[in-house]
Amino acid sequence: MTELPFDQRNQEDFEDVTERINEALLEIASDSKVKATITELAKRAKVHRNTIRNREWPLDRLNAIKLDRKSAVEKRADQNEPKPVDVLAERLEKSHQEILYWYKEYKGMKGMYEGASESVTFLAKSKESLKAKVKTLEQELQNLRDEYERVRDLLNTVREK
Repeated sequence: MTELPFDQRNQEDFEDVTERINEALLEIASDSKVKATITELAKRAKVHRNTIRNREWPLDRLNAIKLDRKSAVEKRADQNEPKPVDVLAERLEKSHQEILYWYKEYKGMKGMYEGASESVTFLAKSKESLKAKVKTLEQELQNLRDEYERVRDLLNTVREK
C-alpha cells in the first residue's frame, strides 16, 4: 500500500505532538513548583487535554512524577521532623528519669528527717536527765563549798590559838 500525503502529515503531527509532550514532561519533572496535572501538561505542550488522555503514557509519566514528588516530600519530612511517637516516647523517658530523681531525693530527705527526729527525741530525753545531773552536781558542789568553809574556819580557829 502506498502512503497517502495526509498520512505522512498525520505522522509528522503525531511525532511533533509527542516531542512537545516529552519536553513539557521534562519541564514539569525538573521544576517542582510546576503542578503535575493534565491541564498544566496540555498548556505547556500546547495541545488539548483530550490529546493527552487519548495517549496513556503521558498520564503514567505524570503519575510517576507525582509519586516521586510525594516520596521526596515524605523523605524530607522524615529527615527534618521527628515522628510524634518518638517525641512522646522521649518525653516519657525524661519524665520517668525525673520521677526517679525526685523519688531518690525524697527517700534521702525522709531518712534525714527520721534521723533528725530520733536525735531530737534522744536529746529531749537526755536534757531532763542532764538537768537532774547538773542539779545534783550543783548540790554536791555547794556541799563541798560548805565543807571547805567549815574546814577553813576550823583551821583559822586552830591557828589563832
